[in-house]
Formats: sequence, structure tokens, C-alpha cells
Amino acid sequence: MIKQAIIPLAGQGTRLLPLTSVLPKELLPINGKPGIEYILDECIKSGIKEIIFIISKRKNIIKKYFYNDAFYKNLIKKKRGDKRLKFEYSKIKKYKKMIKFVYQNSPRGT
Repeated sequence: MIKQAIIPLAGQGTRLLPLTSVLPKELLPINGKPGIEYILDECIKSGIKEIIFIISKRKNIIKKYFYNDAFYKNLIKKKRGDKRLKFEYSKIKKYKKMIKFVYQNSPRGT
């Protein structure tokens, strides 16, 4: 059984410009959540235990999305303990345990 997934995310996202000049396509919302979460959910359903994201330095915001605990805690506090936010934060904490990031210095195409 496959236990590891390698997901290339270092692309420049030029086909979705100008939208991707602000936010990487992996974090663009699809039905209320970032597209990257759909990929993670499918990996988990498939029994994947380790996920390696290949990112570029300019996409460091993807790493911050998973590791900015203070942001989520403040948001939950502002929303007075919103159950959906707590659930989403618990999912992000679960993802963090599975994810590793590898940096690619220059775009190489896929």
C-alpha cells in the first residue's frame, strides 16, 4: 500500500493570473475551503501517512497556512468558539503532522 504522496506546488500559476498574483492557486477557495484541503482529504481517505509538498520560496504562504496557529486561535476567539472553526482548526492540526515541505529553487515544469 502506498503511504507517501509527493505533490508538486512550485508552479507559477500563470494560467490563473491576475488572481494568482495575490494568492497561490492551491489556496484559492473551492466551495468554501482551499483547494489544497481537498487533495489532503483524498490522501487521508487513501491511507496516505506522509505528504510532501514541493513549493517555491514565493509560495511560502502555503506553509504559513498550515503553521500559523496564532491566526486560527485568534479567529476562533473572535467568533466566540465557533464549532465549525474549531473543527477546521483540528483538521489543520491533523494535516500538520503528516506534511513536509521541500523547496524547489527554480521552476522546472511538470
